[in-house]
Amino acid sequence: MSNESKTKTKAQTATSTRPSAMKHLPVWELICIIAGLMALNATAVDIMLPALSDIQNTFQFEDDNNRQKMVIVYLMGMGLSQIFYGPLIDRFGRKPILVVSLIVYIIASVACLVAPDYQMLIFARAVQGAAAGATRVVAAAVVRDCYTGRAMAEIMSIVMLIFMAAPILAPSLGEGILFFFGDWRAIFWALVVLGSVMMIWSYVRLPETLAPEDRRPLKPSTIARSYYTVFTNRYAMGYSIASALIFGTLFGYISASEQIYVEAFNKGASFPLWFAGVSAGMAVSNLLNSRLVRNLGMRFLSHWALIIMILVNILHAIVSHSGNESFVVFYVLMIISFVCIGFIGPNFSSTAMEPLGHIAGSASALYGFATTFLAAAIGGFVADQYDGTLGPLFAVNAICLILALVVILWTERGRLFQRNEM
Repeated sequence: MSNESKTKTKAQTATSTRPSAMKHLPVWELICIIAGLMALNATAVDIMLPALSDIQNTFQFEDDNNRQKMVIVYLMGMGLSQIFYGPLIDRFGRKPILVVSLIVYIIASVACLVAPDYQMLIFARAVQGAAAGATRVVAAAVVRDCYTGRAMAEIMSIVMLIFMAAPILAPSLGEGILFFFGDWRAIFWALVVLGSVMMIWSYVRLPETLAPEDRRPLKPSTIARSYYTVFTNRYAMGYSIASALIFGTLFGYISASEQIYVEAFNKGASFPLWFAGVSAGMAVSNLLNSRLVRNLGMRFLSHWALIIMILVNILHAIVSHSGNESFVVFYVLMIISFVCIGFIGPNFSSTAMEPLGHIAGSASALYGFATTFLAAAIGGFVADQYDGTLGPLFAVNAICLILALVVILWTERGRLFQRNEM
């Protein structure tokens, strides 16, 4: 039997919960904490979108696409840092690394609001993202510590459903802060408050879910072995790479969304509402996924969603290049794409993590690196294709999604839609 098969078998036969770790924390509260930690990242990204033009006016830079850096550097900082958080949380535990990183997040948020120039703001924003990387790694590792297989996918779908309140509400929250305070810096005070709430809640209520026997020495050789195990696992690597390509299209849309709605479709005043409507599509599909995944399976749902998303983005590119795209057509196609992502995200994450429960920290770190740093790099390239028209942006989206399907076909050895996972 191959090492990959042994690893997968070990994961599938693992217990679904750790009663000793979780006995004092109700499942609903665990879900809320995990969702809150993940929502901290989405809020930090999306709450800034209505303020990007104000930030550009404050620092007087001429290139409109330069404002996208406020989103991209945060995501890249968050993604790159996760490679380092993986070994740390496998050695010292989930909770202490999480608390320290949230303290750094709060400090970086304060640095953002006092930054004297755009370069320092971008630097502080990258540090803020790097600190937030721990929340992503810890959230995925804690869920993997406690659940496996379809149960993990179901929990992640519920987490994502609650988490989706962040991208739905965050732009409106940012718009409201701008309206009442008249200064984009006040948005960072809101992030200070949110970071403080999650730090205190996690410190007081979240138990340590890493079992003592699973702690791994913080040695270069041990770290190298952990990442070697992840890199050589076909499912972990395949689904991580495919996720990077898919989420790259998502980040490209988010980065350019303010320009698209304001410049291309003249929806500046109502931008937060339109943005929330698209995000709501993902929330609906996350709810449906949590209900369907136990019966239909992770691969069946996510593979069909990816194929539909490819077809939608090819159609979107054709319509956009024709020069006859209306706002209604754009908006409907964006909602369908986001619905597809709601079926892809939690299922791809669970499939990538499933065979690596004994090194969940390292596995979570690599998956987080792929779906944030690599996806942010791809997203930055995608968003930069925006030139006042949408054709080039959606053409690149379609290419990324086709490549993702090719990777999944390789990973599954050409067999899609299987329902044989636990």
